[in-house]
Amino acid sequence: MNCRTLIFLILFLLAGFYTRGQKVFTEGVMIYKVTVESAKQKEFTGTYTFTFKGNRIKKELKLSNGYQDILLLDCGKNKAYSLQVRNGRKYAIELIMDDIRKRQEPFGGYSIKNEEKHSKKIAGFAAYKGDVNYRSGNNEEVLYTKEWQPSQAVAFEQFPNARFLPLYFTHKDENGMILIFEAEKIEASPIENAIFSIPPDYKIISNAEYKKLSE
Repeated sequence: MNCRTLIFLILFLLAGFYTRGQKVFTEGVMIYKVTVESAKQKEFTGTYTFTFKGNRIKKELKLSNGYQDILLLDCGKNKAYSLQVRNGRKYAIELIMDDIRKRQEPFGGYSIKNEEKHSKKIAGFAAYKGDVNYRSGNNEEVLYTKEWQPSQAVAFEQFPNARFLPLYFTHKDENGMILIFEAEKIEASPIENAIFSIPPDYKIISNAEYKKLSE
C-alpha cells in the first residue's frame, strides 16, 4: 500500500467517524421549558417548540401570561410568516428572510471556550458546558449536545451555523426581560407537511399592512 492510498484510507475512515458521531437534525421536534424573569413583572413560564422538516422550521412560543408567537420558515423557498392574532382576527404576516438573517449578524463569528462535560443529562442527552464569546464582547453560558446539529443556519438566532443543538441558554431582550430555555424533549421522528401550512382562517398580509393595524 503506497503513501497516497494510506492517506486516502485514513481520511475516508475519519469522515465516516464524524458522520456517525454527529447527525443533522433534519426532521423532528425540540421542546424547551421557558422561564421568564423580569424586575417589573411576576415570573412566568411557558414552552418553546421547534419543529423541523428539511428546509422548513416552525417555532412556537407559548407563555403562561397568554403571549403566543408562531413563526414559519421555509429556507428553501426563502419565505417566512409570523402568525398573529389581533383584535380577534388572525393574520399570517409575510416577513423577509434576509431581515431574519440580518438579526443573526451580531451573533456571527462566535467561539466557545472553557468547554467541559456537564454532570447531568438534559432531555436524555449527554451535555457539554461552555462559554460563548461574541465579537461584541458579550458572552454567556450555554449547554449543548454534540450528537446533533440543526439543518438550517437560521434555526437558532443566537447560534448561527451551530455545530450543536443548544440544551440550555438564555436571552435578554431590550427591555431587560430574561428568557431561560431548557430542553425537555428532543425527538427525531417523521413530521407531517401540514404542520408548516398557514391555517385557512389566517389572512396573509404584508408586514407593512400589519404595522398600519398597530397605529
